[in-house]
Amino acid sequence: MRMNSEKFGNTGLVPFEQIQGYMPGRIPAYSNKHDHYFSAERHIERNIFFGFKYQCVEFARRALYLRKGLLLPNVDTASNIVHLTHVHDVQTAQTIPLRFIPNGSPEKPVEDSLFISPATEKNPFGHVGVISEVGDDYVGIADQNCVFYKWEGPYGYKLKLTHENGLWTIHDDIGVLGFDIPAGWVTFPGVANLEEGSEPLPVHESLWFPKPPALSFERVSINAKSKKFDCLDLNSPAEKLFVEEFGIDVTRSCKSETKVSYYDMNSELYLRTVAYANQVHAIFLEATGMVIADDEKLRLFHIPEEFWPQLRHSWEHHRESITGRFDFAFNSTQGLKCFEYNADSASTLLECGRIQKKWKQSVGVDLSNSRSAGYWMDRNLQMAWMESGVKGCVHFCVDNDHEEMYTALYCMEAANAVGLKGKLCVLFDEFHFDDAGRIVDHEGVAVRYIWKTWMWESAIADYYDAKKTRGENWTPRPDDKVRLCDLLLGKDWTIKVFEPMWKLIPSNKAILPLIYQLYPEHPAILRAAYELTDDLRRAGYAKKPIVGRVGRNVTLANTDGHIKAASSGNYGERDMIYQELFNIPEQDGYYAILGVWIIGDMHGGIGVREDKTLITGLDSPFAAVCLNFGSSTNSKDTSRSSVVAEDD
Repeated sequence: MRMNSEKFGNTGLVPFEQIQGYMPGRIPAYSNKHDHYFSAERHIERNIFFGFKYQCVEFARRALYLRKGLLLPNVDTASNIVHLTHVHDVQTAQTIPLRFIPNGSPEKPVEDSLFISPATEKNPFGHVGVISEVGDDYVGIADQNCVFYKWEGPYGYKLKLTHENGLWTIHDDIGVLGFDIPAGWVTFPGVANLEEGSEPLPVHESLWFPKPPALSFERVSINAKSKKFDCLDLNSPAEKLFVEEFGIDVTRSCKSETKVSYYDMNSELYLRTVAYANQVHAIFLEATGMVIADDEKLRLFHIPEEFWPQLRHSWEHHRESITGRFDFAFNSTQGLKCFEYNADSASTLLECGRIQKKWKQSVGVDLSNSRSAGYWMDRNLQMAWMESGVKGCVHFCVDNDHEEMYTALYCMEAANAVGLKGKLCVLFDEFHFDDAGRIVDHEGVAVRYIWKTWMWESAIADYYDAKKTRGENWTPRPDDKVRLCDLLLGKDWTIKVFEPMWKLIPSNKAILPLIYQLYPEHPAILRAAYELTDDLRRAGYAKKPIVGRVGRNVTLANTDGHIKAASSGNYGERDMIYQELFNIPEQDGYYAILGVWIIGDMHGGIGVREDKTLITGLDSPFAAVCLNFGSSTNSKDTSRSSVVAEDD
């Protein structure tokens, strides 16, 4: 996934949005973090939509504007630039012809032309850069979203240039693009460069980026084409177990409704959701680091102090993550807001990544101009495992519960797809202690990597139960039963667990007041406090236990103090936090919570839990989300290019 900078003698990856270098004309190139990262943040300047931060098309469009006063038309993907016939003069909006020169041409590449790489199976979007320097045997390429280290000159890397039999050919001799022969380059005959250091040109009004459409999220009901949900792959262990749990007829239309329902999300809200998820994830990580470094803050989370060293070791040495899920909600008045971060959860992962797409196909949802909101989940899970630092065998540890099992099997498929070996381990009979006190499975394979559905709080509780039973001076012997606390809280801290122990912090709602203190102006963050303030009382509030699951022990109060809704549970004795009340709109008698996934280090998909009560719980059904790309098409930022060209 990430370009290996060691190949270029450089080991420092530049963080997202930081400058990597400058091409001629002092045009900066910014780091996109890695080549699959999609920020969903538009770069709009001087009324021009340049692209999404910081994709390769954004750089090419910006460089062309600043270097030549031209505007590249909108394209679905970078590779499709070869099919363009013209660009626009930014001052007059007149069309200016361009030329595509195929690689292996009698014409030598020229500086300030656009270098184009074709689409491939591994990179369906292709790539574009700027040829910023041409030598006798090389071209220098300035670009974004390809390599992620500091430049040493006016380009990020050099590619080999040959002249044989009268033909000039650029070769990817360093493997930076994943294929040997790029497509070619695009020139702009007769258009001179602007004077160095001149002010950017004014832009003709007809080329301005129009106001985006309003955000839209609607519950849609249709008559099902079929009541049989028979499109799952029974050769997939995860999907087969899902069928065993729910049968082939899982639509609510066959239970209590005459129609099937899903949620339609327009592309503008999708982009907002992706951007906010990425941003808020980074904010939660920042706050997590602050908590772990500060004893006073850490005490607010009520994690026993004897586990603080292991918690801090996890943060320092096991930063890699596979999954986490935000709870968001949307209304047309307050916008899109984050409720909390289920950072240590994988629940509804399969439903988001596979089931909702196949369900929509089965019941007849029109997908001609739309996509499932989990359409990149399989790919993103595989990339997360590739970046996890895992080698060899991963033990997938779950309770004796079908939902946990099929979730584990789905995540295991992604691990297996990138060369890892996964083992599903239900409860703990799979494991025993060897003579050295290590935990091994029944084949004698030592446990080095664990993926689990168990809460870390459950492991801590089990630790104290085991301590009462085993005594203070217990040491493991081969005939001792392995317990949850042995797997997750043993003395060998080199065992890597997913999700790691530091996820105790962002998943604890004690972090929410700190998040608000750090970023009170962020549009996705709700006010929160450790005490019920006058401001929260006037606004209405949600009272939540700092540790809780599936909506238990939550109270919602109106501005007049009237209790709108409340749930019971076994977390009522925990410390509470107070969060600004968000008015979830009712649609067809249901209230929807958006489950917004972070896979690895970026947004990974969207699903919905809905309920006829304001507080969703364990039994709240999952509902599909359909990304509608047809309702927000415009001349500068078509719905398809807004979403499809994520990796251009």
